[in-house]
Amino acid sequence: MKKTFLVTLLLVGFKASTSFGQAVVDPALKTAFATSPTAQVIVTFKGSGAPTLLQTGLLKQLGILSGITMRALPVAGVVATAAQVDALAQNSNVRSIFINKKLDYFNYHDTNLTGVKRLRTDAQTTARNGGLPVSGKGVGVLINDSGVDGTHEDIKFGTHLVQNTLGSTNLNSLSSLLPVTYVEGVPNTDTNSGHGTHCAGTVGGTGARSGGKYEGVAPGASLLGYGSGGALLVLDAIGGFDYALTHQFQYNIRVISNSFGSSGDFDPNDPLNVATKSAMTAAW
Repeated sequence: MKKTFLVTLLLVGFKASTSFGQAVVDPALKTAFATSPTAQVIVTFKGSGAPTLLQTGLLKQLGILSGITMRALPVAGVVATAAQVDALAQNSNVRSIFINKKLDYFNYHDTNLTGVKRLRTDAQTTARNGGLPVSGKGVGVLINDSGVDGTHEDIKFGTHLVQNTLGSTNLNSLSSLLPVTYVEGVPNTDTNSGHGTHCAGTVGGTGARSGGKYEGVAPGASLLGYGSGGALLVLDAIGGFDYALTHQFQYNIRVISNSFGSSGDFDPNDPLNVATKSAMTAAW
């Protein structure tokens, strides 16, 4: 059976300007450099895997000596000057350069519209599932969000929440260019907003504290949390995709839940869209 990623993400990007022979550059960087000599930028290289030695060498040649690189995506997060961005944009190895902006959390307005209850009682669906209601059993779902509170009985860490990872990154605190790091096995990674915990409950809460009344869409699923704190930035969200790709088979991750977004025109070179496409490609 194919390992399938169902990616729930509003695919929006930024209206980016391009010229022949140059990488796509986020116009928001111009505004950022007008008020600061440096900015946190996300460099997406050409390719399908982690940045190559040639690509990271390009950063170092330009004096960019610190930052993070993804393990499964051709993406690096660095602090750069306008001159460095201009130089990167001229290089044939670079696909796009975007600012590491803050994302907005999106909530469902009305779960009554999801049709979950109808799905569970649909005769044809349950017949195809061996006569049992669909529960998501055996499917790994990664909640790419602010974090998950695994101390809650409905999403208990160690049983229903099979892994909980903290992956927040502060580019300004780094002194070298290294692969992305994260801390696994954290019972509660949602200490700021509670948004990720809410989303985890919506996806697969067991309803243990309410006798099943408030169970999630797929209460039998194996949940994984990838938390980046309350101030979600693009680079941290990409880290969640990277974690899913590098742990796909370990946890049978077939769904990535992303309840956030931005606004603007769709751009396939936006790093979040690159990450989403990579997750979809990995399913085939």
